[in-house]
Amino acid sequence: MYVKTTVKRRGDTEYSYLSIVEAVRDGAKVTQRTLLRLGEVSELRSSGQLDRIIEALSRHAERTWCPSSALAVDPDAPSVGAIEAIYTYFRRLGLPAHFDSNGDERRSVSLSDAVFVMIANRLIDPSSKRKAILDWVGADVVLPSGVVAPSLDQCYRALDVVAEVKEATEAHLYAQICTLTDLDLRFGLYDLTSTYLEGDPRPSPRFPSKAFGYSRDHRRDRPQVMLGLLTTTGGIPICHHVFPGNTRDSTTLPIITSDISTRYGIGSICLVADRGLITADNLQLLKDARIDYVLATRLHRDELCERALEATTAPDTAWTAVEGANSFVAEVVLDGVRCVVVASPERYRRDAARLSELIARTEDKLIALEWRVRDGDLVDPGKIGRSAQRILSASGVPRLFDLEIAKGHFLYHYDEEALDYERELLCGRYVLTTSMPENEMSAPSVLTAYRGLLDVENRFRELKDFLGLRPVRHFTEQRVRGHIGICVLAATIEALMTRDLAAADVRDPDLKSQHLSARRALRELERVRLVEIDAGAHRVEVVTRRTPLQARLLNTFGVDTSAWEKARIS
Repeated sequence: MYVKTTVKRRGDTEYSYLSIVEAVRDGAKVTQRTLLRLGEVSELRSSGQLDRIIEALSRHAERTWCPSSALAVDPDAPSVGAIEAIYTYFRRLGLPAHFDSNGDERRSVSLSDAVFVMIANRLIDPSSKRKAILDWVGADVVLPSGVVAPSLDQCYRALDVVAEVKEATEAHLYAQICTLTDLDLRFGLYDLTSTYLEGDPRPSPRFPSKAFGYSRDHRRDRPQVMLGLLTTTGGIPICHHVFPGNTRDSTTLPIITSDISTRYGIGSICLVADRGLITADNLQLLKDARIDYVLATRLHRDELCERALEATTAPDTAWTAVEGANSFVAEVVLDGVRCVVVASPERYRRDAARLSELIARTEDKLIALEWRVRDGDLVDPGKIGRSAQRILSASGVPRLFDLEIAKGHFLYHYDEEALDYERELLCGRYVLTTSMPENEMSAPSVLTAYRGLLDVENRFRELKDFLGLRPVRHFTEQRVRGHIGICVLAATIEALMTRDLAAADVRDPDLKSQHLSARRALRELERVRLVEIDAGAHRVEVVTRRTPLQARLLNTFGVDTSAWEKARIS
């Protein structure tokens, strides 16, 4: 049975007539039998009879029919693509079961959902916990199936649990990452940064780690905590530690050494770290733990560094170019310590220009101080000395100047020996020390391993700029540690996404020489949205059509999009 259209011509005009007919077989012949003549099409339309017939029949149809006038689309369609990609990694790492298990033990309801929502918020739209729960969830994103939106109190309590189970979480992640990836553990990359705290700057019994110290964020006006991060080559976090804000870098190494040898039981590994960690005790500690190292020496007041630089000024020094690093390396052994001197033409130009700028800026201020003393504005030696000290302490080059101070008298001179060391030996060069024998790691390989610290620096940059680590506005140590733990978990997922994008050779559309970053990929997937359409008595949910790049990203991240292929009607 079907609708038949019959066309008849009257003069120059054609008329279409609708009939409901059925096919009838008469032996080998099939004929049509007219059941009902509906009438001429234009008259049916103009009278509204055709729409009334369709509407009456649609009530009995299996499919849903709706007039176009009844359609209305939600103008603020929430995103679904990015958060589904993050949840794919969250489940792949076994984090729902891990946190639910720990939540059950501590009577923390829906712990894994609260942790996931906070991680996803870091990766998509970093904001306060209050804004994330009250404004972001539901309005801007659709939570994956099975994830229940947590309350604000649940998120705060979840931070306490995240801090409490940090070591268990790191052990769980380490096992999962070893299973999921071909983890390169020949090198452990370790570095430190700081993050500043908002609120009351005074010490508090509830927050003993809050302290003023050297700020990597250039916020000397704020108390802070220190963050130490150990990663693999490629920047996948293995573990992190939160230290008091006034902690010296060198005092953190024993804890990291214990992580490597005790918590993870890693066998042969080479620890790569920047200057500031070298002390006689630390070197002995690494030796006792049988952990090899590649460490940068301090640039000033370090006898080994100065001797290594001087040793490579000989005309017969063998320099080797390092491919991809725009640098040259030369090797010397001093007192049984293997030293690799690195020289870079680009670094030389940068260092020389900066040195000249700092010297000129400092001289201008010292000359102005000389004139004040000569004019009698400053006479007291103590006041003169304090003024000079303020100038030098902010100069960046205090070691290059000697001062003469007496009553009504002030002169400055260059320390020629220090100036020669800075210009002739240090500009454009630095020194690495390593316990690795030459037959296992060549001098260029030592530099390549040290340059891997850029991965840790990139992870710090992502933590602060992309994931919104700072500023921290929690008031207790446990909450701050929980917040940092959430950010590091988000950084772990970001690092794994970055790794997968590189493995799949997904290129940045604007920079074909570079792989797409996880940040750019998630921003692209944010455009995959769940559109809700009001269709009369029904509501239709449909996911927007994916672009070729979005489809490739979802495939690279392993997101199951089968449920998106059909609209949902309710």
